[in-house]
Amino acid sequence: MGRAELRTKDAKVTLKDIGRKLNLSARAVSSGLNDSGRLAPETRKKIIETARAMGYIPNAAARSLVTHHSNFIGVLIPYLNKSFFCNIIEGIEEITGENGFMLLLDSLVKTDSEKKERVLFSLMQRDVDGIILYPRREDLEMAPLVRSMGVPVVQVMEHFSEFGEYAVTMDNFKSACDAVNHLLERGHSRIACLMHDAENFVQKERLRGYLAAMGDRPAVWRSCLMSLESGWAATREILKAEPDVTAVFACSDFAALGALRAALEMGRRVPEQFAVVGFSDVDMAANQALYPLSTVSQPKEETGRRAARMLLDLLRGNRTESVCLEAPLVIRKSS
Repeated sequence: MGRAELRTKDAKVTLKDIGRKLNLSARAVSSGLNDSGRLAPETRKKIIETARAMGYIPNAAARSLVTHHSNFIGVLIPYLNKSFFCNIIEGIEEITGENGFMLLLDSLVKTDSEKKERVLFSLMQRDVDGIILYPRREDLEMAPLVRSMGVPVVQVMEHFSEFGEYAVTMDNFKSACDAVNHLLERGHSRIACLMHDAENFVQKERLRGYLAAMGDRPAVWRSCLMSLESGWAATREILKAEPDVTAVFACSDFAALGALRAALEMGRRVPEQFAVVGFSDVDMAANQALYPLSTVSQPKEETGRRAARMLLDLLRGNRTESVCLEAPLVIRKSS
């Protein structure tokens, strides 16, 4: 097959151009490129090869008028600069790209309702075919506007019925139980928990898993921000008040890394005298030079892939249902 020619915007190859070269109608060429109609496999293959050689670029706007699809999917996920969410987007893009869709990325993490509305109106103007959304409690005011768009919505990580019924979530309760049971099996009976946002369902499930695994043992838990500094401060506070605590289960890797730093500064040997387990498996968790962090490894890419497949099923009218993924514990030197 010859190399495609470079063409200017005003010299686009059309379906008629390809048809003239192959002595076919423009309709037959369109069928061949869209994998429709009853063309012979050899003819379809020849159409595709010729279109590529001639540098044919499909007109997305024209196609959308025929198919009533824009082939755009809106992805509303916060903290696009964080590796955790970038991994989810990577999984989404893997599946949507294979199926001819493009992503429009933005976030509802805005300072006021007006800015959030502008994000959603921008997706409306692009006529997105569907939305993949990381929902937060503080975004619920936007749910009526999202529903009014009339497109399928798939939520990731959390699930609020206000945004719809379809979601890809994690078994946070079981994962927290597994993490704490690991510490108990290592001989730790005085285990503290660092959690975040007591009103957040995901965080409540992780705290509930910690309490269930602890059973009748004394429970020590503190609420802190999802940051190294806050995890460091909370752990210092715990160890000063409860010096017999020998392990921490943190509901985020950032707080866990702060706990690790605090324990080392207070003279605890890790993991002999003090163990730490986090939650999420962000990139920096495994890359600690001396004490790689044991953590619950959330299947981030798989979350994105599942969400994309679920959305495509909804667009195609196929049956689908929400899914709750397991998140395995990865044991490293911190425990």
